[in-house]
Amino acid sequence: MIVYTVCWVSFCFLALAILFKDRQQLFSEWQNYLRFLCAPWKLAIFVPAFLFITFAGRFTDDETWDITTGGVMSILTFLSAPWALGLVYQVLKRKRAKRYLLVAIALCLFSSSWFYDAYLYLRDGHYGARWLGNLMLSPIMYVSAGLLWNLEAKNVFASFSFFRPDWPMPPLDKSIRPLIPIAIVLMLFVGSMLMSYVRWHF
Repeated sequence: MIVYTVCWVSFCFLALAILFKDRQQLFSEWQNYLRFLCAPWKLAIFVPAFLFITFAGRFTDDETWDITTGGVMSILTFLSAPWALGLVYQVLKRKRAKRYLLVAIALCLFSSSWFYDAYLYLRDGHYGARWLGNLMLSPIMYVSAGLLWNLEAKNVFASFSFFRPDWPMPPLDKSIRPLIPIAIVLMLFVGSMLMSYVRWHF
């Protein structure tokens, strides 16, 4: 566990170094990204999801799911997942340097797992027994959230925002109706994972 922790902390610092080096060119991109992220329909989904993930842990048998883990991981996912998926797409299309794949991986794993590990270690003095399960499952939900908040309308169909050359600029077409079927599928997928892998009691 000590070796594992040193490795992921070092990986995060490497990602931070990349962002710090490119901070000037990223500043305007982040401004556009915040505008992109604050679309009313995205906030309308995020707010109830945030409240559920933050407070639902008390109704499960998961002793690691408290207000801090639920709330912070929800916020980190909302803020970073759409950008992380866009980074991966742009790296694969050779529109962005390969080093940003490290940034995307660090964002994904820190938001979905490594923050959780660090907080619980500080809270309890040891890694919880659920750390490996969380490491395997939470990134899947992180990617699902990134896809959800990258949805946008293209003509009468749904598409992903990171396909656009000017991403992460907000889309010109702000239609919501074409997004509904895919959004429902993604939300049901995440919901089914939460219901299947956690024991609930009401």
